[in-house]
Amino acid sequence: MEHNTTFPIKQTELDVLRDEASSYLKSVQWEQSQRAKNKDKDAKDESILLYLSRATNGSSAAEVTSVSKTILALKKRLLPDSIAIPVHLNETLYAVQEGITLGIWIKDSYYDASGLSSLSERKSTLDNSGKREYESKMHTATAYMLFATAYNVLHNLQNVASDDLSVMKNKFAGIPEVSIMSPLKGISCALFYYDKYLAHPEIINSDKDVVDFTVVFFEALIDEIQLRKSSLEYQETILDRTYKLENSEFAVSGWSNVFAGTAKSIEFNQIQFEQIVGNRDAKHFARRLTERILSYDFAEKKNPFQELGGFMPVFMGYGIPGTG
Repeated sequence: MEHNTTFPIKQTELDVLRDEASSYLKSVQWEQSQRAKNKDKDAKDESILLYLSRATNGSSAAEVTSVSKTILALKKRLLPDSIAIPVHLNETLYAVQEGITLGIWIKDSYYDASGLSSLSERKSTLDNSGKREYESKMHTATAYMLFATAYNVLHNLQNVASDDLSVMKNKFAGIPEVSIMSPLKGISCALFYYDKYLAHPEIINSDKDVVDFTVVFFEALIDEIQLRKSSLEYQETILDRTYKLENSEFAVSGWSNVFAGTAKSIEFNQIQFEQIVGNRDAKHFARRLTERILSYDFAEKKNPFQELGGFMPVFMGYGIPGTG
């Protein structure tokens, strides 16, 4: 769908929400679902998933999680002699805080645009139809908040993270659960597992690993949201507009993700057929074989040269340069 309206995200409005975002980093509570606790229960003790499933130490009560404290603990473990927080840790903490701040703004905007704010005010008087609409819009608002949060984190760290994240991706075992029941539950669940990964001794071995893992984690969070978006209702006020961050190139446009499938390209030198080093007969047969392969008849679903016997056997061998 074409985005026909652009709304600005003003820095002054984000400033008002930053304390709320910071409070989530300082303390959130999340109680793991039984399904998450049972994941990979037969795995070896060193399994990352088993570690995550035991994140609450077997307790059924909600655990208080503090990403800020975990970052400080990492600083002490990785750089015990450093007085200040290392640059990469500080950049990561700031990027996540700004991502959450923007996600809250996006959530509030959806509340107003979709009519969810009005439904919230009348929640106690809603009939069954109204309650269903309220819950559906709440799920959509939470999903979009998490998407915008993760998307902004990736934007903030794209020039800081390593070019090759394959090692970190191999360590990463996925996010056991993602909640979109409400904004508070959504951000609490996401930060709970983000924090548990950060605290795992095999995940983080350097301050740069914190940046790389954060990118891998929030990429995975976006993927989880993308998998659910088809089941979300009341997306009209998501798909018909773009939100542009003031004094920045960053913009949220529906569920669009410019970081999806990005890869470095390799450019090969272009050469002409005549420039290929090889003997005359080999080049002639190669050209003729190629031309006959391209004679495939899509209507008949076969190549006429199969009946005419025009395909010659091709042999590959090793020889010194210039032999073809």
